[in-house]
Amino acid sequence: MTINILNSEIVSLCAVCISDTSGGQIALFVILLSFVVLGLLNLTWKKYFKKGQKSSS
Repeated sequence: MTINILNSEIVSLCAVCISDTSGGQIALFVILLSFVVLGLLNLTWKKYFKKGQKSSS
């Protein structure tokens, strides 16, 4: 009996979380995350791969 009550509470909480998150918030999160990833890739490119190209020529 306790398991059924807990499961129904979890399902209702998940439904509230999903309905509160709008598409705009998700899109903004994806855009900001992509900027962070591109920035980190740019730093690693400059730090590791540009040095390798200079020393080989």
